[in-house]
Amino acid sequence: MKGRAKKPVVNKFFVVIYWLIFLILGGLFFTNDFGLVDIHKTSIITAVGIDTDGGEVQVTAEIAVPQPSQSGENIVYTQVQGSGLTIADAMNEINSKTGFYPKLQFCKLILIGESCRDKELFRVLGCFYRKNYSELTALVAMCEGNASDMLAMKSAVSEMTSEAIRKILSDEVEKSANVTSANLKKIAAMQYSESKACYMPYVQVNQPGTSQQGGNGDNVGGDGAGQGGQGQQNQQSGGQGGGSGGEQGQSGGQSGGQRGQSGQGGEVEFTARKTAYFSDGRFVGVLDEQQSFALCLLQNEIRLAVLPCDSDGIHYTLGLKSVDCGTKLKVVDGVPELTVKFKAKAQIQGARVKVDLKKIITDDVVKPSVLESAEKEMQGRFESLMDDVKSSGGDVICAKELLYKNATKYFEAFKDDLLQRMTVKYDIDIQSVN
Repeated sequence: MKGRAKKPVVNKFFVVIYWLIFLILGGLFFTNDFGLVDIHKTSIITAVGIDTDGGEVQVTAEIAVPQPSQSGENIVYTQVQGSGLTIADAMNEINSKTGFYPKLQFCKLILIGESCRDKELFRVLGCFYRKNYSELTALVAMCEGNASDMLAMKSAVSEMTSEAIRKILSDEVEKSANVTSANLKKIAAMQYSESKACYMPYVQVNQPGTSQQGGNGDNVGGDGAGQGGQGQQNQQSGGQGGGSGGEQGQSGGQSGGQRGQSGQGGEVEFTARKTAYFSDGRFVGVLDEQQSFALCLLQNEIRLAVLPCDSDGIHYTLGLKSVDCGTKLKVVDGVPELTVKFKAKAQIQGARVKVDLKKIITDDVVKPSVLESAEKEMQGRFESLMDDVKSSGGDVICAKELLYKNATKYFEAFKDDLLQRMTVKYDIDIQSVN
């Protein structure tokens, strides 16, 4: 007679192990914050403005202060300023003023004032690259006037000033070639490339109901005939770009202060269609709207760019799609040669003529004369950028990096005066969408 089947024996040892693991994890969950920010002990800094005064640095922190309300949490944004020989000293003063320990993990914007122009860029930003101090994805921009004044202004589009500035520096704006945005990581990568040059947006202030010159150079309010020849003016002024950068900087502080005073008690709008650029950490100048537009096309992926041009006495606004833009560098007969290649599909978005509804459906077919004018306008903007880069020595077009990658054996011979010795050719092709 067969015996009964034995029941499986439960290993009590494994049961004990499971319960121990459960108790340990439960203890960690209820006793450790795992590095989470205690909102009652830490000030949430959303943006930082940096100015200099003599040998000291002044840091203005935009702080989010949670306030209890009947409907839940309500956040109030305020600015607190600290100063010291380093940014860490200034942050320590902010701690003493607020009673909160300042952390920068939530800081999304670093705004540099004009007073920092004579300082080495990475002495100003160095603190933000230290471990566990801030995120490398934080946007960086230079502003007109003082950063503290700009952060204190009220935005017309957002309750939080830094959020309004971040919106004009967003990826969507960059993909339309209206801003050359940069963050801490991108700036460091550009600086420590062979070109040793970097750039960042230049933020300005407008009063609501007013506008700057925009991307068309001259007064946009003029008639179509008055806007003709802007491409030629851009080309003529291109060589003066490097020298005019300093003049723009000198006048920028005055105009920024005036705009800040007129904006007190009211709302303002922000724009960043210009670009501040640096060579080996030193401020070089400010690229205008047309030069910044060309630089953005060279350095970023563009979804849709808007290009104004004039043809047959009519002002047109073209939308450029399927944009393919880049540079190539090679050495031909001992002379470095840079080729700027630009291809795009164009569609008419606007024209200063009486609209004929019967013919508007043909706007997808752009006349050859308009396409030719668009190519000349685009080449004029590239030439203006190249003239400014050559005269200033700020290699934001990454020519030295291209030389190092594509013609390494010539790098040592040309690296010191490459921008002045190289010739530039343009291969620009703009076709109609249909």
